[in-house]
Amino acid sequence: MIKILALTLTILGCACLYLASPNQKWHLRPFPRTPFLGAGSLLLASGLAAWIAALRPVSGFFITLHVAMACLFAFPYIAVLCGIWRTRHG
Repeated sequence: MIKILALTLTILGCACLYLASPNQKWHLRPFPRTPFLGAGSLLLASGLAAWIAALRPVSGFFITLHVAMACLFAFPYIAVLCGIWRTRHG
């Protein structure tokens, strides 16, 4: 159960960091940068702590990095796909 919590916290932290970017494409207007950077950092740190609690410290650290890398790679492509879907369906 703690692994699901750790995965959720890490993904939400990456989502906040992505939304803090001025080039994000999930919404038409960029969000305020400072609150999202703070929330994303806090969520990533919480996710790291949960991963370390669930696994060994080195394993938790590397899993956090891998999940963050995958999310921050995938989020711009998901935004493009959602934009294509929005233009086709209304």
